[in-house]
Amino acid sequence: MLNEILTLDIYRFFMIFTRLGAALMLMPGFAGQLVSTRIRLLIALALTLVLLPVVGTLYPPLPKRLGGLVMLLVGEALVGVYLGVLTQMLMASLNIAGTFIGFQVGLTNAFSFDAVAEQQSSTMTALLANIALIALFSTDMHHLMLRALADSYATFVPGQPLPLDDFSETLSHLLSASFGLGVQLAAPILVFGLIFYSGMGLLSRLAPQIQVFFVALPLQVVAGMVMLMVSLPIMIMIFLRWFEAGLMPFVR
Repeated sequence: MLNEILTLDIYRFFMIFTRLGAALMLMPGFAGQLVSTRIRLLIALALTLVLLPVVGTLYPPLPKRLGGLVMLLVGEALVGVYLGVLTQMLMASLNIAGTFIGFQVGLTNAFSFDAVAEQQSSTMTALLANIALIALFSTDMHHLMLRALADSYATFVPGQPLPLDDFSETLSHLLSASFGLGVQLAAPILVFGLIFYSGMGLLSRLAPQIQVFFVALPLQVVAGMVMLMVSLPIMIMIFLRWFEAGLMPFVR
């Protein structure tokens, strides 16, 4: 009897750990090179121990065949990867906004490390991503990510067929919406760039002997940074509402 209980607990423990571990490998703030692998492992193990008595009863009995166990394991990993990719797509709106802003400000060729994308990105993209990451944790939005992970067991019941078609449809719509939000976030800087380039083009026609765009580059950078400083708070507020709205469907 004791052997059976221990076997079932270990089986459920690793099933929960598979879903949580796959999600934490992709969720912003928990994934990335800046977070130690040991820290991520400890967080996943701690969350698994907390959720074991809560959602452990939702799992079907231990499959008698290896194929059934592998299928269940793959299903749990797919759910975790889906939730992790979903949060990454929510963050993608800032990457799009940073790209547009970098073009208008004139800092597209300046690169720095982006902790969210885990690669070298334009300075504006990395700046927005890092500020948004700080805002997520300072407003306890990371608790919402963890709660969505815990409540995902009500939406994606272990052992049930996964709605893969809904997965792909949701992610495709979310990617389109992220692009639209990125353009909206960068709208003030895009308007500034349109006015600035129009003025520089007109000045270039009036004084063709002057290298207008070369002379005006410092002014473009300074004015663009001032516009970004003014619009940055409302951009982050809109992003936080967008991030919260994207996770709320998975919270019960």
